[in-house]
Amino acid sequence: MLKLDTLNQLKQLKTDIKASRNIENGTVKGSAHKFGFVTLDSGKDVYLPPDEMQKVLPGDRVEVEIIKDAKKKKMAKIERLLESPTNVFCGKYVTKGKTHFVEPDIPGLSRWLFIPPQKRKNAKAQDLVKCRITQHPFKTGNAQASVIEILGNDKVVGIERSYVCSKYDISTQWNDQVEAQLETLGETTIEAKKAGRDDLTDTPFITIDAESTVDMDDALYATENDQGWMLSVAIADPCALIETDSAIEKSALLRATSIYFPGEQVPMLPEKLAGDLCSLVENKDRLAKVMNIQVTTDGALGEYQLSNAVIRSRQKLSYNEVSAHLSTDISSDSTAEIDETVKPSLACLQAVSEALLQWRKKNLLTQQNRAEFSISLDENQKISGITERPATLAHKIVEESMVAANRCIAELLAKSGQESLFITHNGVRNDRLEAVQKVVRDQVAECENVDLSILNDFVQVMSTVSSAEDLKPLHLVMSRQLEKSRQTSNPAPHFGMGLKQYTTFTSPLRKANDYLIHKQLSSLKDGKPTASIDAKQLAKLELKLQNARGAVFDVEQWLKCQFMVKNKEIYQASVLRTFSTGFQVRLLENGIEGFVSTKEMEGKYSFNQDQLSLTGKAMSFKLDQVIEVRVKQIDWSRKQIQFELSEKLSAEAAVSENIVVEETKTEA
Repeated sequence: MLKLDTLNQLKQLKTDIKASRNIENGTVKGSAHKFGFVTLDSGKDVYLPPDEMQKVLPGDRVEVEIIKDAKKKKMAKIERLLESPTNVFCGKYVTKGKTHFVEPDIPGLSRWLFIPPQKRKNAKAQDLVKCRITQHPFKTGNAQASVIEILGNDKVVGIERSYVCSKYDISTQWNDQVEAQLETLGETTIEAKKAGRDDLTDTPFITIDAESTVDMDDALYATENDQGWMLSVAIADPCALIETDSAIEKSALLRATSIYFPGEQVPMLPEKLAGDLCSLVENKDRLAKVMNIQVTTDGALGEYQLSNAVIRSRQKLSYNEVSAHLSTDISSDSTAEIDETVKPSLACLQAVSEALLQWRKKNLLTQQNRAEFSISLDENQKISGITERPATLAHKIVEESMVAANRCIAELLAKSGQESLFITHNGVRNDRLEAVQKVVRDQVAECENVDLSILNDFVQVMSTVSSAEDLKPLHLVMSRQLEKSRQTSNPAPHFGMGLKQYTTFTSPLRKANDYLIHKQLSSLKDGKPTASIDAKQLAKLELKLQNARGAVFDVEQWLKCQFMVKNKEIYQASVLRTFSTGFQVRLLENGIEGFVSTKEMEGKYSFNQDQLSLTGKAMSFKLDQVIEVRVKQIDWSRKQIQFELSEKLSAEAAVSENIVVEETKTEA
């Protein structure tokens, strides 16, 4: 038997040996190939060779040793599996001879997983299935899975949506507790909640939305005064009808958002609430939070006041109806009669929205309009057409009103001093900040001393480069290297809008974030203690929102792939993003995006990171450049569209390259 001192010495020796090695923890990130990467907790990515990637799954938390290969390049060697979050997943059932596999629908996992005979549930090749990992590959390098459910196949009508809902675990039904609670709610519930609220039922509010919309979150009213205008933004108040920790609230927070698939919506709240009792429907008394904002003649925000109120929307109007009424330049088939009581307010809403927009353009930052498109489906739930959805005058009225109200709420919550929910944007990506800043200082004389990590400097630069035609390329480059917005519990700058802080509270019927803010606002109004919205809660919400966005993208991309495989004509497209391996394009006709690989093109192309351009002997590509492309192939496993240059462009490039070669020979 070893003595205690000897055991301690052995433990210390083991600790010393481990300390002498470069051991770190990280998260596995896959690729489209057999190799992968480990994103270390320090933030750096380290290469994971194929034989090591075979032992893990994307998302696994691992302990690795950082070593160098024969070429002295850093790589990771798996030491220990710490955690594997991948358990249940979806994919396609495939066979190879007598062996059965599932092709996992897991980003970054590019290999099939074996399914033993007793775990197959009679699934057939090409079936779409839901599976569970039964053997992790860490020990043997071979993973195994079992079939939980057969979801259907590509021939099932609507399979795209039902499959994606299963993949992202999106519930489309309400449980018994929710249904029971709904039975207790009605118009009498609203009557019982009116006490203590401002009675604004005589104020001629209107709702402006799409013709088919039933879940109307907001209603507007504006009147002129000596200082400019008083803008009143009424937002539906579902918290007044939904009890804290009730089945309905728990379900709403679990869903986190309404999801808008092509042709169908998965709502956050049940239809009885979102489309009726809480919706600001025409000619019915509804509970709302009303933000009254004094807007000056130049579009600046003055004093504001938030109140709990009862309103009665005078009329539901569509975007086209409002735009047709306010503009003689717009053609519309609308025959709707505008209620006389709302016409003065509509004129004021147009004036105040124009003032608000001009003030933001002068003092803050506004986003450039990008064409938006609507997908129409046929009886088989496939795309029958894609049409552009124009931004009308009415859209601008609603947008500016919502931004103004949200700015006021963000300031109110910031002054409260409690943790809440703010939307922040950090400007230029941290890994590109230094390089972008150098380019700006070199190219823009008046910006030679700016610091892009400072809000005011960032606003100055973006305003300067967006307003000058000769600086448009620089504006495009900067706009493609910005951080994504994120949520935070404390107020922080929103560089993208040029604001000290920002949040949203204008969609509580559709977004859990806005719903939670409404709860806080109610507590603040009543002088009651409020529950903070902490970072942990925000992280859960953000994950659910990412899943919702991913689900919509997956369905739309699947349908677009089906649509484009039948359309072989030549399209005009603009260059959206550039990479060292090629560039992403967006079709001008329908907004569909895809990738053009320079590896498939003649000659070599060099990538300029500062200008985000690709340059070859015959052709060059830069942001927003319009080119002609056609579909080359569809990567069905990843639902990606691969384009190629049209024959005309390729021929011109070949001729140009030959000329360059001949000229070079002559000079030599």
